[in-house]
Amino acid sequence: MSDQAASLRPRSALDCLREHAASSPTREAAVEDSERVSYESLLAGVQCVATAWARLGAGSGAVVAYFGPPGIQYLVSLLAAFEVGATWMGLNPRYRARELSYVIGNAKPSIVLAAATVDDAARVELASAISAVDVKPRIAQLTPGLTGMIEQVDLMSRQAGQSMAFSAEIRDCRAAVLVYTSGSTGRPKGACLTHDNLMENAWWLAKRIDDCGGRFLVNLPVNHVGCIADTTMVVLVLGGTQVFMRQFDSVAAAELVKAEQITTIGQIPTQFQMMHAAGVLNRDYFSTVKHLAWGGAAMPETLIRELKTFVPDLFNSYGLTESTGTVTITAPGASVEQLAESVGLPVVEDAIRLMGSDGALVERDAVDAEGEIQVVGAHVFERYLNDPDATSTSFTADGWLCTGDVACWRSDGSLKLVGRRTEMFKSGGYNIYPREIEAVLESHPAVEMAAVIGVPDPLWGESGAAYVKTEPGAVTADELSTWCRERLAGYKVPKCFVLNSDLPLLPIGKIDRSRLKASHMQQ
Repeated sequence: MSDQAASLRPRSALDCLREHAASSPTREAAVEDSERVSYESLLAGVQCVATAWARLGAGSGAVVAYFGPPGIQYLVSLLAAFEVGATWMGLNPRYRARELSYVIGNAKPSIVLAAATVDDAARVELASAISAVDVKPRIAQLTPGLTGMIEQVDLMSRQAGQSMAFSAEIRDCRAAVLVYTSGSTGRPKGACLTHDNLMENAWWLAKRIDDCGGRFLVNLPVNHVGCIADTTMVVLVLGGTQVFMRQFDSVAAAELVKAEQITTIGQIPTQFQMMHAAGVLNRDYFSTVKHLAWGGAAMPETLIRELKTFVPDLFNSYGLTESTGTVTITAPGASVEQLAESVGLPVVEDAIRLMGSDGALVERDAVDAEGEIQVVGAHVFERYLNDPDATSTSFTADGWLCTGDVACWRSDGSLKLVGRRTEMFKSGGYNIYPREIEAVLESHPAVEMAAVIGVPDPLWGESGAAYVKTEPGAVTADELSTWCRERLAGYKVPKCFVLNSDLPLLPIGKIDRSRLKASHMQQ
């Protein structure tokens, strides 16, 4: 990205789309299977869909929901919502009826678009969810491709008879997108993210990646900020190509990276670990990849070392839904140790602070002193939908977002994540953060993935139970206990090790600790 371009921050994703459609009309904007859409065609498609929605009365106060995987229909629906001033939300087709009915009932979308690529079982779950809510949105079962989507939405607008459902709450908070939190610590909350939030995050990431016209793999769920803010918005800023993959598969993902000459790929560590286990995370498949990123969890150091041998730029980041994505990011040329042990430097220097449990600020020269990460700035969300109490408790009296994540400053000015306050457990009076133990376990060459939870202990109050994914016979529980004792204080070493366990995952790919703990308690 040139110095001049880096100084011209776009106002919205639509500004980016129009600019690229004018300057590079034939450049590929999106690829899904055999369908290839140029920037010129994407803009025309967005305008057609937006025109149909305008006939329906969609605009400020209307919520438009997309039910499906990442794909061209996702991208068009998102941008068309922006065009008419509506609020867009993504519905994950992996959700069951109970999960869908909760977010649909909370957001009250006026329109639900069911992608052509959604299977029959998912459609049944959607229908069941809608039958259980009071406000009934209009449903459009889309037919394949960009043209099919335009025709179906146009038909829906011409046949409409009933009035639209609107939300004063949505109108008041100026939300561009509504992203529901994962629900790992309770019922999901709808974070209202504005156009300014999206562009602030995308602009910093675009400058870090600096891959104008590059080709990006997009395979994260559409209801997750990693897909919307950290990928789609960034690609639109850079004028790149979004290559969509509807459902992650280790081998198919690697083959797509190779066939489409992907230059930038961002996933959660679990996906990269699965690709590595399948034998496809190597130079042969990734020869065109210039930037490889991860977030949401730590990457094992052994895998980072391997990736460094064939990918020029590796980086990880830390962020959350309420910060519209990225808060910290590792710098170009970061060492293996920095990539494994830290989540990088603040994206905006004065927009992050650590607050100790005693309410005192943790100074940056107080290396290893722990505190809660708090952030402020143009990327921070405004509110949760229909939940003023949760909104209020998410901010300090002086306006900083409380993330619930505990970290410490490192001597190089970067942050090291310790864990989440809600994941912390106490053993014999000591505060224990699972992420520290998981990182030690994952540094063992035989361990693919690990999750540690606090469970009741008659002597210590609570103790750690470690669930470890590894090849059968590759390591024993005693060996892992010894490995931990050599690297951790004794009180941090798990009392229980469960090997070769399939770890339950949330739809976004993170470990579902609530389910894991419930399962453990039933044993």
